[in-house]
Amino acid sequence: MRVVSDSEVEEIVPVREVVEAVERGYAAVTSGKAVMPVRSRMEIKEYLGDVLLMPCYVPEFNIYSLKIVTVYPKNVEKNLPTVSATVVILNPETGEALAVAEGRVLTGLRTGAATAVGVKYLARRDSRYVGIIGCGYQAKWQLLALTAVMKPEKIIVYDIVEEKAREFVNRMSSLLDCEITQSLSGEQLARVSDIIITVTTSKTPVVKREWIKPGTHISAIGAYTPEMAELDPALVANAKVVVDSREAAREEAGDIIQAVNRGLMKWDDVYAEIGEIILGWKKGREDEDEITIFKSVGLAVQDAAAAKVLLNHLKTK
Repeated sequence: MRVVSDSEVEEIVPVREVVEAVERGYAAVTSGKAVMPVRSRMEIKEYLGDVLLMPCYVPEFNIYSLKIVTVYPKNVEKNLPTVSATVVILNPETGEALAVAEGRVLTGLRTGAATAVGVKYLARRDSRYVGIIGCGYQAKWQLLALTAVMKPEKIIVYDIVEEKAREFVNRMSSLLDCEITQSLSGEQLARVSDIIITVTTSKTPVVKREWIKPGTHISAIGAYTPEMAELDPALVANAKVVVDSREAAREEAGDIIQAVNRGLMKWDDVYAEIGEIILGWKKGREDEDEITIFKSVGLAVQDAAAAKVLLNHLKTK
């Protein structure tokens, strides 16, 4: 069994291969060719901690993966990470543990890959300006994955902490071959962007309907509980909305849940799962003016996809 650190994952796993694997994983889930139980949560009350378990078996990948995520808010007092993740990879035929990997980089890779897949099928082909709201850890992976499927002319970034955005611009300018600038506001960014990525933990909208021009594609990645919402409910209700999983969205996609609860839309108004579009069961973007939203809450199949790519490269070392 191999034990793999985050630094080794980052060194050997190509972003483009993760994007391709996540696309296949989405198709497998939608077509019923993956076993993916609902994410389970266990509370460790005496330590104010949560443990999340995300198992998945994809026959096409020939692996069983289990991601264990721990959330311990009080760790900040101990100078420890408040969120950590570990991915266990098993041989589905024998149950043998093949690898145990630190999960921070794998999670970054697979979450960035979700946005890249959404852009591939839903964004306008002539999209040039990409805006990203939220410059935390995940933002880097969003842009690295995005540039695996398109070549933006300009990337615009915004964070409520100006210094954080400034540092992000400096860091990413050395990694990406395009212009990267800092915006003074989310509104300024949204009004000029062809593609908008939101990666925040906000409980109030950071993107409003009136800021969005026709033809914009939005990848809403940050909100993953009913209480969280990055997008104006009126925006969600008046866009073509695609999700990673209808079942998961009903439980966790606060952006949609809040629009439904306000009576602005119904669950039947959700256009498709991304897997349906990948499989050709439904069309993606149908005209240049429609506003599209890909709402992802994160699925265990993404972890399985990233784990498969990791395993492939471990075998060649």
